[in-house]
Amino acid sequence: MQIPENCIFDQLVSHLPDDATVLDVSVGIFWTYVRTQYGSATSATAHRWCDDPPGALIPYAGSLIGMPVKEIASLYESPSLTARSLANAAVAASFSSSNMTGIRDFRRGQDLLESICKKDDRLKRIALVGHFHFADELKNLGHQLDIYELEGRCEDGDIPNTKMPELLPLADIVMMTSATMITHTTEEILTYSRNDAVKMIVGPSVPLHPLLWDYGFDAICASIITDDAQVSVATRQGANHKQLTGSKKVNFLKPAP
Repeated sequence: MQIPENCIFDQLVSHLPDDATVLDVSVGIFWTYVRTQYGSATSATAHRWCDDPPGALIPYAGSLIGMPVKEIASLYESPSLTARSLANAAVAASFSSSNMTGIRDFRRGQDLLESICKKDDRLKRIALVGHFHFADELKNLGHQLDIYELEGRCEDGDIPNTKMPELLPLADIVMMTSATMITHTTEEILTYSRNDAVKMIVGPSVPLHPLLWDYGFDAICASIITDDAQVSVATRQGANHKQLTGSKKVNFLKPAP
């Protein structure tokens, strides 16, 4: 299935409430946090992966609070990954997680993946798009494990993402990091994945909206913020993923047709 770049985000923007407004924002070293009157969300601050271009990273810095989310959403087209992270978080914060459809599962995404593998021994080849901290543990399952990374960020044994058109169709399970929303690669990964492959997106950066099911995902593994004050302070103080408390992991499994 051919999916145009940024199609998912554009669809999310089309579903934004007209009055969605930024009430609080923190752009930290590791995470960007946004709260609106509809909810709150975090998104990975992505400048650590690729250099941002020279000049202003956040055009509206200093006056973001009170701005319409629809205006901030335009930053998703920015060459700055920092600005894209902000746009992604603002849009994600404009949807209440209570409206997300699918079966809720409160295990870790890693545990969900392992249970899927154990239920169907035909699933032999796993593709991880991005570096997941549990990759070494997955190797113990006995499956072939392919790890894809952005060109220039590959470690020993990684496959550059330029090889996806050739190799990704061989994967029985495709697990992508939610940061692919920020690098504009989500649609490319879905395009090259087989229709019958199990497709998962994992991480706090994924916006929670039912329209994601339309793109073939089988599981959406995300985070729901439970303590806005804690998350806002932690992001401003440079908390990494282990230090960022005030949220809980939740998986959504594709609803039955």
